Amino acid sequence: MAHTVAVTKLLEGPRHVILHAYIKSDGISDDLDKFTLIDPNSDDLAFPKGSRPSFVVEEIVYDFAGFDASIQFDSGLINDNYIWVLPEGSSERVDFRPFGGFKDRSGLDGSGKLTITTFGLLSIGDQGSLIIKLRL
Repeated sequence: MAHTVAVTKLLEGPRHVILHAYIKSDGISDDLDKFTLIDPNSDDLAFPKGSRPSFVVEEIVYDFAGFDASIQFDSGLINDNYIWVLPEGSSERVDFRPFGGFKDRSGLDGSGKLTITTFGLLSIGDQGSLIIKLRL
């Protein structure tokens, strides 16, 4: 069995996408490690293809019970482009728009994917959800 990770696109426009992700532990598997939340090169997105698209994280709303997580852009290298640590036990809204958001700065080796890594997603009752607003 594997953890439940359900990523749903709530809204998409020509320059924005809003995602909802629900995460629930199966009580057996290890933590998620760089699980892809969204890939800018996916055929599922209406963004123009061609040059490498680059996301900017504008807002995150989350609520985790029993585990922490970090959000990062996949750099293709050892050190990913970490954005934010999301600690368990709190319902938070983090707004990055006042300073322009967190842009993918992973460079030429980066894939552009926004990923999540969890810490402590081990017990059957561990679960959480997050909403992420991204701009292209």
